[in-house]
Amino acid sequence: MKPVDDNESVLYEENMEADAAIEGAFDTWLRDHIADLLQFDGFLSAEILDDSSGSQGKVRRIVQYRLRNQAALDDYVRNHATRMRAQGIEKFGERFSAERRVLAHREEFIRGAVSTENCLNCGEVLTGQHCSHCGQRAKVRVLSLWGLLKDVLGDALDWDSRLWRTLRPLAFSPGLLTQEFLRGKRASYTPPFRMYLILSVVFFLTTTIGADPGADLHLDLDDNGANLQLRDGAPAATPDAPKAPDAPKAPAAADRPAPKLDPERQKVVDSIVAKLPEKERARAKTELQREFATLKPSEIAKVQQVIDDPCNTDNLKISVGPVGDKYAPRLREACRKIVTDSKGYGRALYDNIPKMMFIFLPLIAGVMYFLYLGSGRYYVEHLLFFVHFHAYFFLGGIVIVLLDRGGTLLKNTGAGGWLSAAGGVVAAAFVFYTPYYLYRAMRRVYGQGRIVTLVKYSLLGIGYLFFLTLTAVGLLFYTALTM
Repeated sequence: MKPVDDNESVLYEENMEADAAIEGAFDTWLRDHIADLLQFDGFLSAEILDDSSGSQGKVRRIVQYRLRNQAALDDYVRNHATRMRAQGIEKFGERFSAERRVLAHREEFIRGAVSTENCLNCGEVLTGQHCSHCGQRAKVRVLSLWGLLKDVLGDALDWDSRLWRTLRPLAFSPGLLTQEFLRGKRASYTPPFRMYLILSVVFFLTTTIGADPGADLHLDLDDNGANLQLRDGAPAATPDAPKAPDAPKAPAAADRPAPKLDPERQKVVDSIVAKLPEKERARAKTELQREFATLKPSEIAKVQQVIDDPCNTDNLKISVGPVGDKYAPRLREACRKIVTDSKGYGRALYDNIPKMMFIFLPLIAGVMYFLYLGSGRYYVEHLLFFVHFHAYFFLGGIVIVLLDRGGTLLKNTGAGGWLSAAGGVVAAAFVFYTPYYLYRAMRRVYGQGRIVTLVKYSLLGIGYLFFLTLTAVGLLFYTALTM
């Protein structure tokens, strides 16, 4: 049996029997009795039905009342039923009797809209295109290949879906999605955490188009130890001659031939050149030969020591406090792995960024919770605010990356030049728009004045920078220890 839903209407039925001799007086009283009951909150309508099955010398009337819900009936039974029954007994005594029952609503059939089909998932009677109980579509025929692709991609291929209706306010109406969600208007938009996951996955996928996320990570070796740097393409120049660069500065006198070095110095130069990209080796070798011709033997020995093992205790100083000293050997071993495969470390570092974000978001939401203490807002509301903000950030990143990759793939064409120019404009606009976006979102969601919001905005910026640095450092160590 289907349980009674407190929010569904109910039928309250009175089965009354009276002596035929008082039929006229009884019917007059019954109409007044019904009018009185319809004054009670929750009573919607009433209907009198004749029942010819009464015994000889008796008349039977059935009255069916429709009430808004079970709560309305409970209120009537608790506060009014006894008094209303007493009125009939007082007027007609033993010449009148009544029985009562409650009929719970199960389902409704409307002419022209009657369904005899059942949901194939849960068995509920179908009354539309989707099951009212479990939400499954009524038609579940075997999909075509195109139908299967649409089912996999879902909202992405449905141009009228919640996803596309969500992107516009996400990009151009700061804070609106958070405000609407907190007000309870949620079905029109993609759920915030789902949207965040979709946009973050798409962003990290687009950044891999035509690029290697770990390709720009290089290891610089100098007399102070080993330094990891991210840089674009060509290795960075080193400031001082005694240091052993993996990327020398462009020669000041390109027409001057490189000096001939003794075998020891040439061995050091060759070992450095071997670590560089092949297209840069010829230029770098010439410059290194000029640099090493001026170094003293002690400086050459120092460079050789760094090259032999840049991660030993002499070349790499690790100071992480007494608690972290136990990790020093593991960090040193990780350093050696990075020296061997710096691109692999770059890829691992890039792959771990989403994990860092899942740590960073709760931390920065905690900062916002502290800034709005006493506002009556729950911590999860602040977390929701930053889920929407970072989803916007990923959306902007997707557009910029796609324009950049398009310009690269179509270089030397008019379309490629247009895409590159558009990417530069969008990137510049994004840099200037994002700070305003955050400020405007805070104003809309939290509803405070400009000055108060600016103060909290500034404090939030400090907290943002602190926790971003903290989680970034943690990302570097975590990636190194898990390689």
